Amino acid sequence: QAQEEVHDFRDARGRFTSDWRLQVTVKQHKGKTDLVGQRIDSARVQKATAFRLYTVDPSLLVRVTLKNLSLSTDVLFAPVYITDTGIEEPEKLVTVASGAEYELPYSLQKDEGEEEDSWAIKDADGKTVLKLR
Repeated sequence: QAQEEVHDFRDARGRFTSDWRLQVTVKQHKGKTDLVGQRIDSARVQKATAFRLYTVDPSLLVRVTLKNLSLSTDVLFAPVYITDTGIEEPEKLVTVASGAEYELPYSLQKDEGEEEDSWAIKDADGKTVLKLR
């Protein structure tokens, strides 16, 4: 499962667009006290060059962890929370060292019939390099 979570930033032709390699782990949690959670099965993930769409169960908390798998490169990015109305709420730039993990600061949650909130990962120049919904 861990290999399927790796996002290596290739374009439609298979060329690398960045030297970043991130393991994107998304887990559903039954509540704030459920610290372990359950990984989203790869069959419930749609992937594209700079986009990942996860099918999750309604009313559960969804936590996202990014692990830097780049061999010698620290990754510098700004997580941007996107509300269910599309308003972007950027966080401060974060540096994740090679081999280190970073959990995005807010859990996502989608109740039945509601619009979804999401995350965007922007590089130091403010360019969106990955969207997680």
